[in-house]
Amino acid sequence: MGMVFLICGVLCVLYYVGIVLYAGIRASFAWFWLLLGGAFFLAGAVCRISALQAAFGRIPVGVKLLGGIFLAIGLAAFLFLEGCIISGMAGSPKEPAEYIIVLGAQVKGTTVSKALHQRLSRAAEYLQEHKDTIVIVSGGQGSGEDIPEAEAMKTWLMEQGIARERILEEDKSVNTNQNIRFSRELLEDKEAVVGIVSNDFHVFRAVHIAKAQGLDAVPIPAPSSLGMYPHYMVREAFAVVKDLAAGNMVF
Repeated sequence: MGMVFLICGVLCVLYYVGIVLYAGIRASFAWFWLLLGGAFFLAGAVCRISALQAAFGRIPVGVKLLGGIFLAIGLAAFLFLEGCIISGMAGSPKEPAEYIIVLGAQVKGTTVSKALHQRLSRAAEYLQEHKDTIVIVSGGQGSGEDIPEAEAMKTWLMEQGIARERILEEDKSVNTNQNIRFSRELLEDKEAVVGIVSNDFHVFRAVHIAKAQGLDAVPIPAPSSLGMYPHYMVREAFAVVKDLAAGNMVF
C-alpha cells in the first residue's frame, strides 16, 4: 500500500508540472497538486517506516474514527459539488439570449489564452447564429497583461467579423462575481435573458452567481482542454464553496 501512495504522490507532482507547462507558473490553484502529492508521500512514509507506523498506532481510536467521519463527509460534499458542476456543463439556452456575457480569462501580453480562446470561439459561434444578440466582454487587466482582458476579447471578436456596435466592454472586474455585477450595469433591460459564456466547468457557478444578482441567466458552455479537466474540476469545487460562503451565489 505504501508503494501505491508513493506512486500517487509522483503522479500529482508530474501533473503539477504539466499544468505549469500548459498554463504557466501563475496557473491558479496549481499548488493544490503539490500539496496532495505531499500528502500521498506522507501516507506512503507512514506505511513503510516503522517509527511512523508506531506513532500512528498511538493515536486514540476515537480520534481516528472522528477523522474518518470528517473525511467521509468531505468526500460526499465534494462529490455532490462535482455533480452540480457537471450538470451545468451540457446546458444551453432554450430561447435566444438578448445579451451574452463572455467572462474573461488570462491574457498573455495582448494575446488571449487557450481558455479564453475557447470561450470567445463559442461566443462568436453563438453571435453568428443570433444576429440580434449583443455581447458584453468582461474582464479587467491583471498581472502579466498589457491590456484589459475585455479589450483583447473585443479585438478578437471583431477579427471574426462581429460588428463593433454589437460589443460592449466591461474592463474593471477581477473575478467572476465582479464580471457579472459590472456587466449587469451595462444592460439596458435588466429583465432580459442573458447567456453566460464560459468554459463548461465554470458555467454552473457563473450562472448561479448571475441568478443571485437578479439576472435571468442561462448557460452557454464552451469546451475545455481535456488534460486540464482534473485540475479545473477540483479547483471549481473549492470555488463554489468559497462563493457560497461569501453569499455570492445561490442554488
